[in-house]
Amino acid sequence: MIYTTGLVRELMLPMALTICYCLLASLIIAMTVVPAASSTLLRRTKPKAHPWFDKVQDVYGNILSFCLKVKIVPLLIAVGLLALSIWQVIRMGIVVIPDMTSNQIEGEITLPEETSREAAYAAVDEYLLRANKVRGIDSIGVMTGNGSAMIAAQASSSESNFLRYSIMVTTENEKAGAEEVNRIMADLTACAEGLDLTAEYSAGMGDMSALTGSGMSITIYGDNLDTLLAISEDVMGIIESVDGFEDISNGQEEADQVLHLNIDRDLAMSKGLSIAQIYQAIAGKITTETDSVTITLDGEELKVKIVTGIDPLTVENLMDYNFEVTEKDDWDNDIKVDMPLGSIATVETQDGFSEVSRKNNTRYITVTASAREGENITLLSRKLEPLLKQYNCPEGYSIDVGGESESVNEMVTQMGLLMIMGSAFIYFVMVAQFQSLLSPFIVLFTFPLAFTGGLLILWFTGEQISIISIMGFVVLLGTVVNNGIVFVDYTNQLRIGGMKRRDALIATGKTRMRPILMTALTTILAESSMIFGDDMGSQMGRGMALVIAGGLAYSTLMTLFIIPVMYDILFKKAPLSVDVGSENIDDIPDDAAEFMAEMLAKKEASSQDAVQ
Repeated sequence: MIYTTGLVRELMLPMALTICYCLLASLIIAMTVVPAASSTLLRRTKPKAHPWFDKVQDVYGNILSFCLKVKIVPLLIAVGLLALSIWQVIRMGIVVIPDMTSNQIEGEITLPEETSREAAYAAVDEYLLRANKVRGIDSIGVMTGNGSAMIAAQASSSESNFLRYSIMVTTENEKAGAEEVNRIMADLTACAEGLDLTAEYSAGMGDMSALTGSGMSITIYGDNLDTLLAISEDVMGIIESVDGFEDISNGQEEADQVLHLNIDRDLAMSKGLSIAQIYQAIAGKITTETDSVTITLDGEELKVKIVTGIDPLTVENLMDYNFEVTEKDDWDNDIKVDMPLGSIATVETQDGFSEVSRKNNTRYITVTASAREGENITLLSRKLEPLLKQYNCPEGYSIDVGGESESVNEMVTQMGLLMIMGSAFIYFVMVAQFQSLLSPFIVLFTFPLAFTGGLLILWFTGEQISIISIMGFVVLLGTVVNNGIVFVDYTNQLRIGGMKRRDALIATGKTRMRPILMTALTTILAESSMIFGDDMGSQMGRGMALVIAGGLAYSTLMTLFIIPVMYDILFKKAPLSVDVGSENIDDIPDDAAEFMAEMLAKKEASSQDAVQ
């Protein structure tokens, strides 16, 4: 994770460091505390018989023997399940952060435009009385639409802020799960029944959405504002053609109409008027208020403003505004006459812009859209991008696709490179351990098995791929290889001891079946609390827990079959005996001799039964 950047690094680096520290601590404990404790606590332990598990091992040995003879069957099953899981999960789409609910519920109350101030306050008061009775609520905070505190004495602060209110609700249970929060939101929405208002609530992590860039964002760059506006409207039409988008906007819907006053400069100068004089006169007429004096009342300074509404300048009478100019009469005397603005100027009405944005001195307009409830922005982007590529932009203009889809692409790229780098590191470590290039290569076949299990469980549970679930795949890289290492290493030991390749594979599978299952089961049980939990932390980490549990379960099962099959295909030569470099270590028990003696005894017993 130290090689990642941006959002991936900010979210995943603390988790990665925590995992590293825990693994280092567990390694130290395994090398010190566990041997010391075992030498004391297991001193009087005696081997126990497990007849039921012995039967399971015999059944497994027969199935593995069949798989080694007909290798195409397990390989086709593994490849088929991998392809199916990839196809199904890709169809589900990808998100940056999974949906989560918190114990803070945000809402908005909206009243009709024709509602009077008194009626609005009465309706909101009645709504709040009902909301306070909802079970599970700790507190309710209310603010007016413009963000000021809702106090009746401040009602005169705005002409329309009493028509919209923001609500913040906190639950009594700080660890409230999605089910409880959804129930509270449904009850709060139902409180509006019979009242002339609407109430909408959400419990999502709004700050996370702002961090990851929610929805679709398409930025259009160019110089001419009118051309940018036309292109943005075309892009909005393209987005509307893709079913699943909503709230499509280019940010110019609330733009005002603009009056362009075109003054005949030469004619105005002939009348003795400059452009600056005309502008100052019109600006002064438009201004309807001015600061007069400041008075002190009870120790508090108050500013006095003079506001006039007499003969206001409007769009309708703008061209009738008169300027006093000097002209010559028939006797060449100077006289003062009124000249209307319309005699020296024309006016045009055009659509304005709510804002003009620039980046690197280049103007741009951004078109935004959100995904409809139940839709995935990544899947919608796949449908939209080919349509945008077909659109012909004028020369000098460009379209840049961003938003959540851009964050997803960056996340997938970085996490993909991270897994490739992790796989390479794991392979090099195993090469040093095995003193071989082939044995680690066989162990690497546990990776696709783990990915298959993780993808399948995501598909079965309906959990979308996110940065958290991809982190689960990274964790699996270092976990699933343990089973493969144990299997390949013990098989090599048996073959060095003199066993045939297939006999060694079957003996390894039956012997190492129990520790492999125990290792996987303990990890899966550890993840179960996050899988079945409903608080915000469980909702965020559920994808990773599912991937780890599903990947381990599937890879453990398939490792007992696929790894022996790949070993039998690739490792034809006898393994080399690696010198550990010390003569003081006790000889390793000759398991191969024991297994060969046991197999010979079984064959003799079966032959005697056949004779009898």
